[in-house]
Amino acid sequence: MSAGGNALADRAGERRLEALIERHAAREPAAVNSQQILVQGGSVLSMDSGVGDFAVGDVLIVGDRIAEVGAAISAPGAVVIDARDHIVMPGFCDPHIHCWEGSLGRIIPENIPQTTEDAVGGAPVSGRSYMYAAHRAFGPACRPEDIYAGTLITLLAALNGGITTVVDNMHNARSPEHSDAGIEALLESGLRGVHAVGRPRAGAWAESFPADARRLRDRYFRGADDLCSMRLYAAGSDNLTDLLPIRKELDLWFSFDSGIEKQDLAALYTDGSFDGREAINHANFLAPEQRRHVIDNGAQVNVCPRIESQFRYGRIPYNEWVEQGLRPGLSNDNPMTYAIDMFAEMRTLYQMQRVDQHRCGSVSATLREILQSATQQGANNCGVGDVAGSLTPGKKADLILVDTSAPHLFPRNNVLASVVQGAGVESVTAVLVNGRVVKWDGRLIGVDLDRARRRVQESHDHLIDAVNWPHAAVDFDD
Repeated sequence: MSAGGNALADRAGERRLEALIERHAAREPAAVNSQQILVQGGSVLSMDSGVGDFAVGDVLIVGDRIAEVGAAISAPGAVVIDARDHIVMPGFCDPHIHCWEGSLGRIIPENIPQTTEDAVGGAPVSGRSYMYAAHRAFGPACRPEDIYAGTLITLLAALNGGITTVVDNMHNARSPEHSDAGIEALLESGLRGVHAVGRPRAGAWAESFPADARRLRDRYFRGADDLCSMRLYAAGSDNLTDLLPIRKELDLWFSFDSGIEKQDLAALYTDGSFDGREAINHANFLAPEQRRHVIDNGAQVNVCPRIESQFRYGRIPYNEWVEQGLRPGLSNDNPMTYAIDMFAEMRTLYQMQRVDQHRCGSVSATLREILQSATQQGANNCGVGDVAGSLTPGKKADLILVDTSAPHLFPRNNVLASVVQGAGVESVTAVLVNGRVVKWDGRLIGVDLDRARRRVQESHDHLIDAVNWPHAAVDFDD
């Protein structure tokens, strides 16, 4: 990727681009505030039907926003990013990742129940159950520095794979210091983020939630146009008595994990306790009339294709929501089992949909609809649908470049198939968030990745020892 034109103009343009990238890496606010960037000559996949798509097109960025999208934009004086051989598209938006688990990535290769009483299908007794490992073993052993390390590496993994917005579903807020550590990692990461604070599921803790939410809001999230914000988090089956008044006082969104079907949704919407700013993770097991309440009140849902296909044996409740009028977003959920990878989530959903179509004749989502779930619908779940999720003039400049020159994506034929069926994390060569370049030429910039990895390794080693984990630090157990 470089500036185009004759040889002298090329070199001058390259120097301007290099200087801008250096200023972005240093996180100089003035570098964004005063900039004009023309992303030129790529295949533009806008995810906005009003804007359209362009086999060869341009995106003009002014400051931190998209100013124009079109076939050929004239922008004298703009710094040019040569996007030839690339797909230019909005960044992915993930409304549901438990980011604190990052130091324990892929430690649970299978969700095997902890006891024979919990076993499904006669699975052997093992500590490799997510509920046991995350909530009863590792969660209580986490120090604030473990929360920081795990959260940061998870968010950097998201950015590296083109996920520009994440809701960090923080269900391990054991003390105010734990919450601070997670938020500091979020702010350091450079992505558009939402800290969803919630209580731990097991073990001793300071019982500072939900009261500490006021302090977090006042300390970190007072600005209306901040890159990062906060919301509340709870398991769907929790008693919400103490949470709803704080939700109303602080005027916050709410993220819910499994179990929301156990609530009286009709009553919660009728009395105003729920107001449409609810994001329901997994979205399994709701009755049709409960789904109707969610949809009619403007709330959002997201599904986790890889987790559902393993933990719930393929039951991904995508079509049942679509049939009633709401397309779910997609989320990665759990880094303890999978790498953070929106391409893998899209591909899993696509494959599972096709299996269901052949087995029972169900209607499958198209490639564009799956991309919509990973972009605009994800942004809606994140509460940022008006500023992210599509390449729409006036929205924030959150976009990614997907390299199609590599052998597995060359030649570039169908753009939708290239993204959903062919591309991967390694295909994302550049990422911009809020108009700032955070990944360039295949590498994250503006972050000390070696330091982050050292912190993660220290955290990993501490946690393995603290819980007397029965497997080797690097194991080959199946």
